[in-house]
Amino acid sequence: MLRVDFYILTENTLDARLLAVCKLTNKALANGHRVYIQLESEDEAEACDDWLWSYKPESFLAHHRVGDGRFIAAPILIALQTPAESDGVCVNVSMRQPQGLAQFQRLLEVVGNDEASKQAARHRWQHYKQQGFSLEKHDL
Repeated sequence: MLRVDFYILTENTLDARLLAVCKLTNKALANGHRVYIQLESEDEAEACDDWLWSYKPESFLAHHRVGDGRFIAAPILIALQTPAESDGVCVNVSMRQPQGLAQFQRLLEVVGNDEASKQAARHRWQHYKQQGFSLEKHDL
């Protein structure tokens, strides 16, 4: 059964969401998982790319943006839609439900603190609940 964790942020800036993504991604990598990050727009994907390069001054989180040239085997994939080659942990920063959830071991939903983001998250929560997934909520 898929475990879904909702991380509700106290603010709604893109930087706050991407900082949470970096922390969650770093933890998933430390536990030996590959990570797929789903974002809302190309601008967000570019910002996430920058954050993953600069999250920790002493290192970067090795990643590949789907659609950026020839695919390289990286532990982190960034895209707007779920690519077929993803597995492991999905970090969803978008307001859309990721596709192909069966390929993931875990889903992490990062939710901004604005009404539109929370409302979209409530709809996803209900859908996941109907699917019988294990659900947890965390306030950050």
